[in-house]
Amino acid sequence: FRPLGNPNKFIGGMLNHFSRLKDEDVTPSEYAEWVKSKSSTYAKASADKEEEILENKKFAELAGAYQKYEELKVKEGVMDFGDLVSHTLTLFRTRKNILRNYQQQFKFILVDEFQDTNIAQNELVRLLAGNKQNITAVCDDDQSIYKFRGAAVSNVLSYRKHFPKSELIVLSKNYRST
Repeated sequence: FRPLGNPNKFIGGMLNHFSRLKDEDVTPSEYAEWVKSKSSTYAKASADKEEEILENKKFAELAGAYQKYEELKVKEGVMDFGDLVSHTLTLFRTRKNILRNYQQQFKFILVDEFQDTNIAQNELVRLLAGNKQNITAVCDDDQSIYKFRGAAVSNVLSYRKHFPKSELIVLSKNYRST
């Protein structure tokens, strides 16, 4: 599906797409599995669903490109910004002893501007907080400004579910309020 006249035309868009997938804690294999599940649905589709089938082929191509992008970064020994969180999540999920060491090192966690965290960052906070859940999150759900960068308001909405022992303190008056 690459544009023959300018094969590099969509590289920026693809990199942005891959970055968003990392923000949502989606690995290349999970993305490929999602595309595969869509393919099996479309295999049963009628002829009037040709547009959806074409769209799924594009997703399949993106999934292959995402996998190749990750392989190339490893081969070249480089990381992008999203790798800083995603590789840490992988490390913590696969090496529980390392996660425990960091949980012991960071007994208390403070997250400012929590409304601007993405799904992967929220998962990192949850892993670090562990069972002790010594966490303070400061947020103003009316001031989420990084949705275009993957900030997920769902993190704020599910905070009390993930941290049930937390106490909610609402500041209705502050230095900006009269």
